[in-house]
Amino acid sequence: MVNARFMSVKSRARMRRFLQKFLGHLIIWIVGSFFFIPILWMVFTAFKSPDDVFRTPPTLLPHSVKMVTIQGKQYPLYDVKFKDGREMRLARIAVHAGVGTFVDPDNPSKKYEVRARFGKPVLVVEFHWHNFVDAMYRSVRPGLHVNFFVYLKNSTIYAVLAIIGTLVSSSPAAYGFAKIKWPGRDILFIIVLSTMMLPFQVTMIPLFLFFTETLHWGDTLLPLVVPTFFGSAFDIFLFRQFFRGIPDSILDAARVDGASEFQIFYRIVLPLSKPVLATIAIFTFLWAWNDFLGPLLYLSNPEHFTLALGLQDFQGQRNVAWNLLMAASVVFTLPVIIVFFFAQRTFIEGIKLSGVKG
Repeated sequence: MVNARFMSVKSRARMRRFLQKFLGHLIIWIVGSFFFIPILWMVFTAFKSPDDVFRTPPTLLPHSVKMVTIQGKQYPLYDVKFKDGREMRLARIAVHAGVGTFVDPDNPSKKYEVRARFGKPVLVVEFHWHNFVDAMYRSVRPGLHVNFFVYLKNSTIYAVLAIIGTLVSSSPAAYGFAKIKWPGRDILFIIVLSTMMLPFQVTMIPLFLFFTETLHWGDTLLPLVVPTFFGSAFDIFLFRQFFRGIPDSILDAARVDGASEFQIFYRIVLPLSKPVLATIAIFTFLWAWNDFLGPLLYLSNPEHFTLALGLQDFQGQRNVAWNLLMAASVVFTLPVIIVFFFAQRTFIEGIKLSGVKG
């Protein structure tokens, strides 16, 4: 009797854990779908034809009207419903004033005159892979021969230089705050962190005037790249938190052996800091790759546009090819997904270590 009651309690506890886990995963799937469905729609729209984009009712998968060959020419295939209730699969060879001329693919000599609205196109799933090539080579500004490859090159240059500048400037500053004792260190670190409370909208106009009127760097990538070589408060904070977790005994032993602070930083601290280096590199890449406001402020020549600005410029045209816009958006999003997919373990480890140590 006791064993039966114990088994009953154990089975109820197991069922309760299963339901909790199931409901937890269900909530995650529901919330995740709100983010995943728009991405899925963007990807499938990138494979659609221009007519399929505006098809009613809309379809997720890309479809095209099935074509048949009659006397060496291609004609669309329709399911035509006649007034007497008959339904035939016919090829439409012409349409005039709302009346379509249809023929039987097996007997092209016999023609049918039917209102075009009584014909329903026969759809087949077809992926238009050439949309990606057309999108990248499409000239957004025909007079300047600027296409998305130019934007891709500019975004890559911006992201790479921003990563280099951030790592080169923020890491030694954080090492000074974490491992070197000097008067006023903590106070200055608080001042550095306090700059994070200033929104970009406050400093936007003074920086714009300084870079364009004083330094004459307008319409170049310099106002976007050069500030990264002067450190970032958030990145300095992450570096400092990680550096504080490195045992001081290792650094003291190197100092006893006669190593300089630069040698300690370069040969000991940096090799031990690969997780946080990768984390900040990913953060910087995401910020630079998705940056829209900065290029919008300083860049006016389409030849210098980044991908984020180029997509907006393409969308602002009078006749927008939405399938090509979605294809270019997939190309724009793909590097972010690839970087995070291959570096997610290092990324999560860097966030964990920099957040709990020190």
